[in-house]
Amino acid sequence: MSKFFNSNQVKYFVFYYRRLKWRIPVLMVFSAIVALLDGIGLTLFVPLFTIAETGNTGGEDLGKLAFVVDFFNSMGISLTVGAIILLMLGLFILKGIVNYIDRYFFTRVRVNFMKQTRIQLIEGLCNISYPGFVNIDMGRIQNVITAEIGKAVGAFMSYFAAIQSGIMLAGYLTLAFLANFQFALIIAVAGITSNYIYKFINKKVETASLWQSLIGNGLQSKVLEAVWNYKYLKATDLISTYRKKLVQITNEAEDLSMKMGKLNAVSASIREPITIGIVCAVIFVQVVLMDASVLSMIVSLMFFYRSLTNLMALQNNWQSFLVSSGGIHTVNELYDEFEEKIESRTDDPVENFNNGIEFNHVTFSYAPHLPIVLNDINLTIKKNQTVAFVGESGSGKTTIVNMLAGLLMPVSGQLKIDGIPLTVSRVKGFRHHIGYITQEPVVFNDTVFNNVTFHESVNDETVARFRETLEKTALTSMVENLPEKENSLLGDNGILISGGQKQRISIARELYRDCSLLLMDEATSALDTENELIIQSNINALKGKYTIVIIAHRLSTVKNADVIYLLDKGKIEASGSFDELKNKSPRFRKMVELQDFS
Repeated sequence: MSKFFNSNQVKYFVFYYRRLKWRIPVLMVFSAIVALLDGIGLTLFVPLFTIAETGNTGGEDLGKLAFVVDFFNSMGISLTVGAIILLMLGLFILKGIVNYIDRYFFTRVRVNFMKQTRIQLIEGLCNISYPGFVNIDMGRIQNVITAEIGKAVGAFMSYFAAIQSGIMLAGYLTLAFLANFQFALIIAVAGITSNYIYKFINKKVETASLWQSLIGNGLQSKVLEAVWNYKYLKATDLISTYRKKLVQITNEAEDLSMKMGKLNAVSASIREPITIGIVCAVIFVQVVLMDASVLSMIVSLMFFYRSLTNLMALQNNWQSFLVSSGGIHTVNELYDEFEEKIESRTDDPVENFNNGIEFNHVTFSYAPHLPIVLNDINLTIKKNQTVAFVGESGSGKTTIVNMLAGLLMPVSGQLKIDGIPLTVSRVKGFRHHIGYITQEPVVFNDTVFNNVTFHESVNDETVARFRETLEKTALTSMVENLPEKENSLLGDNGILISGGQKQRISIARELYRDCSLLLMDEATSALDTENELIIQSNINALKGKYTIVIIAHRLSTVKNADVIYLLDKGKIEASGSFDELKNKSPRFRKMVELQDFS
């Protein structure tokens, strides 16, 4: 964090340049052209006034800017009052056109910046490894992609508005020095001195902005936890305690907003008095003490009025940028973290396996300092075979399924598909063939049809497959009784349907996809006995057509498996068919007796 506070403006430029490339210098060129056209137009006021009064062009009152008059004379343009008015009108019309192009281009750049930044974050999120994902705060991910990115875009707008003001400030200052060097020097020194007043304010705003972003991440995380665990918190009245935590974080965030509001109020209220004070003091010195030419001072004063206006705009835009600069830090930090935790930078295609999947001396631990979860596992899952894993909680069953899905990679040993090691570059291709049904049902806030088909287009073929899948998962009656049938919304995480119905929706989605490898981790745990029997019957009907891997505590679910592996503390204790295990394994036989079935 101290690195962020001590860094300079270059880091911000680098952040934007990495995303915008050539668009940045184009924006700068537009700003310079606008300043130049405006400056020339203002310069023509002096010959306009002098010709109107004396009939002379008054080039001597322009200092080194007399070249503007000389240029028009060399072009054979006679500087009459009418000619100057037409020239000024033409210059300001041209300035308006360039200004329009500049603003339109800036809008396109802003929209493109926001789109590309959000897409980069979304792609980064989708490409990180599963272990990388579980180590990132989900509230932080959501807050950055939805809220902090908005602050980053607001910072972008203020940043380039500040750059444009700076370019125009430099242009007007140059013209002012050319018109009256002495006057320009005095007012420039005064302007630079006034700028130090804002340094202290800007530093505090930048620091408060970052803290506000960090607190926002924490608040988002806690709100998500409250939503996810609302039922538990409400039932135990722990929600009263949790509310105090949410209120505390909210107060911290609002206190920071108030602090930045006060700083902005101070900055805005002193800006105009400082500007007028500088102008009045310099005019007094020039006219009263130095007896300078009023006419030569007028053109320089016009430039300096523009200069000070842009100086104030620059300070205002820079302060607005700092208010939102925390968004840049959090967006960039999350993007870099996504890059560090990317699963693979190459994706090799993987054809559907023909022979089987082999665990070859596979060992796994979630971290070097943590206990071993899988210890020297050797087994083979043949194509179209139904394999089950049973054992106590913590024996390694779910870890094996996660490894089969490519979510986890062996610490040592190899997982092979048709004899070829499953590397990180091949897992994405392999997952196309996987159907994954977990003990926690996955239901999206969408219609029944979209949940099962995963947004396939509606046609005769997809509707027929959809209805066939409903029959297989005992969902037909439920869907027919819904208000809008298959077009009924299921709510966040399927909150509008029962736990068993959510589980059946999850199973239906994988059956609809017609994957070759079905991973079922406690897939029927939330079902009542009747529906479990229906789905179990359908799963049995799939035997021999799919490669099925089942994890279940209910042994009735695995009774018809071809091979059952009994796990204990990360090792395979015994394997065989249901009857074979029952005869040779006292532990398995006891499990059968406790569940009271044969």
